[in-house]
Amino acid sequence: MQIVVALVFLAVWLLVFWFGSIAFEATGLERGKARFQALSALTGTGFTTGEAELVVNHPRRRTIATCLIFLGNAGIISFLILLIAYVRSGIVAPSPLFIGIVVLVLILLILSIRFGVVNAMTNAVLIVTRRKPRDRYLQTEEILHEAGRYGVVRLAVGEEAAAGMALKATGLLERGVSVLAVERKDEVLPFPEGEQQVMAGDRLLCYGEVAQVTGTKR
Repeated sequence: MQIVVALVFLAVWLLVFWFGSIAFEATGLERGKARFQALSALTGTGFTTGEAELVVNHPRRRTIATCLIFLGNAGIISFLILLIAYVRSGIVAPSPLFIGIVVLVLILLILSIRFGVVNAMTNAVLIVTRRKPRDRYLQTEEILHEAGRYGVVRLAVGEEAAAGMALKATGLLERGVSVLAVERKDEVLPFPEGEQQVMAGDRLLCYGEVAQVTGTKR
């Protein structure tokens, strides 16, 4: 029974980690960075990295990180209390059948990660939860400054962007957003016009109502 409870805790922890990483990714973080930050917040490790600043400077990401930190600490405390209680009452050795089931589940989990099943499920969740398909290629990378409803935001142009897309086709200008510059590798294109081409990998430095820039309700 004690082993079952421990495995349930592990399963819940993995689910919280997975959904936390999806929540980070939905705000515009790249998948690898999203998973790293979710793991960092959930375990309370607190790595000081450039990506950590992207979390701190983004209101939605701060909220997600706060929830993960709380859940991680609460889970650790609950697990330790149960572990102490079970040690005092005596731990019962699991049966061979139960051990076999656990090993089979672990193998299936490893294979699902190895063959991209987890990534496919993550993509499906993100497709369902994204509210504005027209902006699927614009990802909020960082809110540099925010005063009231307005702020300066850096957007990343994802791989889904059409080749040779004009800036006006992004829908930012018609939403009242001013694009201050297009950052392309080591090149900066200041005050671009609507006909300026936008490419995958570009970063757009924008000013306007934050909800309009990020395409989310705040």
